[in-house]
Amino acid sequence: MYLQDFKYYQPESLEEAFKLLEESKNGAPLAGGTDMLVEIKKGLRQQDEVISLKKIKELKVIEEDGSNLYIGACSTHNEVKNSSLIKTKIPAISEAASAIGSDQVRNTATIGGNICTGASCCDMAPVLLACNASVEITSSKDKRIVSLKDFFIFHKETSIKKGEILTRIIVPLPEPGTGICFIKYGLRQASSISVASASVMIKLDGDICKDSCVVIGAVAPTPRISTIASEVLNGAGLNNLKENSFLDEAGSAAVKDSLPIDDIRGSAEFRRNLVKVLTRRAIIKSIERAEQSLKK
Repeated sequence: MYLQDFKYYQPESLEEAFKLLEESKNGAPLAGGTDMLVEIKKGLRQQDEVISLKKIKELKVIEEDGSNLYIGACSTHNEVKNSSLIKTKIPAISEAASAIGSDQVRNTATIGGNICTGASCCDMAPVLLACNASVEITSSKDKRIVSLKDFFIFHKETSIKKGEILTRIIVPLPEPGTGICFIKYGLRQASSISVASASVMIKLDGDICKDSCVVIGAVAPTPRISTIASEVLNGAGLNNLKENSFLDEAGSAAVKDSLPIDDIRGSAEFRRNLVKVLTRRAIIKSIERAEQSLKK
């Protein structure tokens, strides 16, 4: 298989990129290209023009303002993985980035591209959902902030519109007493696509779980927040949170929110078992981190 012919542009500003998109009949923005170019090669999509975003410097900025962490949409996974700011503020995001692909993939693929593919198994979405992140979506005429939980519509379908570009991810900085964890299961150590994943946020108020968010990935058409699991966790005492029977209950609750399928990487039943185990492990790690946060 060969790539179809298309026109390739490398604008150096958002204004130039928007103009190219508006003038194009069938153009699409390209971040890293590790998904889009494969889909074009396989004939799964047709693009007459491809507008690369990699030379637009503002899309690669990683910064914080005391309230939020801002991650430029064209930051590569290795840039996210190696960012000292992200490692310090929300290490779970760095860990999720490190679990994606190989070094070659992480040097090219971007956090914004990973989200915009809208794949059910995208690894950055669960941890960002657990962090209550939003995305900034910009066009030539407008800029809107969309909660990530409202961004995903279905598998490979998002709320981004023609002529819009996802410019950055906005993540609220965690309060003291908050622990966040991401865990995935793949069929090999590197370059693996998630068979299932889980990300958990636990917020402690003393010895009580004040708030939580449990997100499961690759087991539904989109990464899914398990409200049933959070209902189990919220209000529970720290001693209960660490009991095996309680952890089993929370894991089983997450399974109820899953809609897994059978495919080449695993059966639906295998994925349900994974959800229970991964949720348990993510809860344990999140509690440890929440307790450590309170000691700082």
